[in-house]
Amino acid sequence: MSRDEYEVLLAIIDDGSLTAAAKSLGRTLQSVSRTLAAIEGDLNATLFHRTTRRVEPTAACLKFAAKIRPAVHAIRTAREEVADLAKELRGSIRVGAPTTFGADFVAPIIAQFLQAHANIRVELLLDERHVDLAHHDIDIAIRLGRLPDSNLRAKPIGALRRVVFGAPHYFELHGWPAHPSDLATHECILRQDTKRETWTFNRAGGSVDVTGRFRSPSAMACNQAALAGAGIGRAPIFQVQSLLDSGAVVTVLDAFEPAPAPMHLVWLSGRTIPRRVRTLIDFLAVRLACVGCVTSES
Repeated sequence: MSRDEYEVLLAIIDDGSLTAAAKSLGRTLQSVSRTLAAIEGDLNATLFHRTTRRVEPTAACLKFAAKIRPAVHAIRTAREEVADLAKELRGSIRVGAPTTFGADFVAPIIAQFLQAHANIRVELLLDERHVDLAHHDIDIAIRLGRLPDSNLRAKPIGALRRVVFGAPHYFELHGWPAHPSDLATHECILRQDTKRETWTFNRAGGSVDVTGRFRSPSAMACNQAALAGAGIGRAPIFQVQSLLDSGAVVTVLDAFEPAPAPMHLVWLSGRTIPRRVRTLIDFLAVRLACVGCVTSES
């Protein structure tokens, strides 16, 4: 007996008659009747008590159906998934990402995705802020740093090393901090919309409240201010790697390096995720975890 024949048996049980089963399966009544007779012949058992209007499953029928139903469902699901995968991805996807990270790392990965899927369109929206996904109709966003409680689903994909850095001439003028607590007396570059930030280091360094006269929500502006000597900055290393390589800035407090910043892919919960979006989520997760400045989380 095939999976299709057993689906006929289950349909007769669920629909209550051969006629109803034939309608739900899109088959003729004669076809359903012949299939049932074949199953009963194969099992050498009567599976239904027949009346003029309905068929009532026997105890043996119900026991048999309970055994085969999970397998029939699993085969049906597997066939549907294979058929779905055979269909070409189509449609539009909106992706949100931090400005610098999105331009340097996310955009090239999306370009690879587009090369593999000719009928997909992607719009990449870059913003340093954590914008509202529903308001901006964003399907997926990359978030750096700890996530606040929200209605978003999140997939952790790694962590970004963070460093404390500054221009050599700043330290020559104002001294080199030996411990994170020394930052309380230094000019620090602030990225939040407050007059004071708390910078957290490893266990040996603890945390310290820092202040400074330069503040901006723009990562690029903050890093350029540190380069120009306005104070000490803190950033994911990918933002300042080229400046470090050239010697334009140097890291300090390396023994107390802050914990890596977690990175997540996020999307709205409570929504059905189209296959094109699920596919891009998996594509981004694998490739972002391989970026040189990212350490994969176990």
